[in-house]
Amino acid sequence: MVNSTSSVLRLKIVTFFIVVTLSSCAYFNTFYNAQSYYREGMKRVTNDTLKVDSEYFDKTIEKATAVIVKYPDSRYVDDALFMMGSSYYYKGDYSRALEKLDFLILNYPESKFHDDALYYKGLAYYKQQKFAQATIALKEAILSKQYRVRAMVVLCYVYYQDANYVSLTEIAKDLQKESLNPKERRWVLRLLGEAQFNQGSYAAALELFNELLSLTRVKEAQQVLKLKIAETYLEMEEYEECQGFLEGERDPEFKNLLADLYVELGDIEKAKETYFEVAVSGMSNFAAQAFYKLAELYRDADSLEAAIAYYDSSVNRASMNEYGVKSKKMADILRRIDVLVKETENIDRAQFLLAEIYFVDFNEPERAVIEYQKVYTDFPGSEWAPKALYAQLWITSNVFKDDSLASLFANDLRIKYPGSEYAISAMNFLGESNIKPGVRE
Repeated sequence: MVNSTSSVLRLKIVTFFIVVTLSSCAYFNTFYNAQSYYREGMKRVTNDTLKVDSEYFDKTIEKATAVIVKYPDSRYVDDALFMMGSSYYYKGDYSRALEKLDFLILNYPESKFHDDALYYKGLAYYKQQKFAQATIALKEAILSKQYRVRAMVVLCYVYYQDANYVSLTEIAKDLQKESLNPKERRWVLRLLGEAQFNQGSYAAALELFNELLSLTRVKEAQQVLKLKIAETYLEMEEYEECQGFLEGERDPEFKNLLADLYVELGDIEKAKETYFEVAVSGMSNFAAQAFYKLAELYRDADSLEAAIAYYDSSVNRASMNEYGVKSKKMADILRRIDVLVKETENIDRAQFLLAEIYFVDFNEPERAVIEYQKVYTDFPGSEWAPKALYAQLWITSNVFKDDSLASLFANDLRIKYPGSEYAISAMNFLGESNIKPGVRE
């Protein structure tokens, strides 16, 4: 009997240890799998940005959730929370990322992932464009040795996006005292240069861009910088320096900018020649842009047929890009103008509609006023004449803000077209007391 009782007891003890062992194995395996998936996911991350997919982070979240739900008292809960929070960050689910990271920070203040969580909080808030919250989290992360430089770099981006250029300059100066790797140094110089450019401090921006260019080895990145340097020269109106900087470059984007420079210098023929070189280069996007700019030059010169032909060429090169879309719209408008200009019967109506196009479609009120005036000057008895005069009045008052001239137009309407709806509208528009007696000659 004693032996039987002893055997049962030994069996229960062995069973207990087997259950505990199996449970521990399952627990550890779940956590180990979460870690493994997380490490695989991180291999797809560059500069805190997921470049390929989020499959491994989905699996990380699944396994980490199992650790927290099934083993809430384990010593790996904070590990699981951090993996979940950062996985949600890389998946772009910033609200859930912040939820997990905040829970970790509040409930596990001694966790080894405390500083990591602060850094990822800053990143998540930055992605949400919540710059004040991002600043707070990143400033806390800066206090840690591990994240000091990385958090300062991200804070530079936060300040730049928030247009807080003073704070950006201050933290960038502090950063330059740190041991930055070449990539981090280039990031900081680029942000500082862009900040100076946006503030109109072009000389300072130019110095920073040139320093950055000396540190840049990748050809594509060099091209981007050279374009920015050329743009800065243009903003400084240092045209000769810009011309000398661009003339040796054969890339279509540089040649487009050089043509823009010729326009600024007033050398329209040279600009046309350079745009045309780009247009026939075979690179559709740059060709579309060049044809569009050629068309604009011919439109400015009132060469309708040539302008329409170049707009059409832009559409043919790249119908769906920015310049192709704009060219399609402009070609349609110019064709309407061409029809109106060639009108031989209802010329008064055509002249009024032409003025409307310049005002509404081209947003050129100065030219529109000239065209409206032709209606009531050349066709004073037309039904379109008072309407054209009223349009002049409206533009003069609302766009040019010239109440004295507007009063004269209102007076003309009252005397030349008494009783017309436009004369009545003019009197109501300006007020009877503002309308002076007499006729404007």
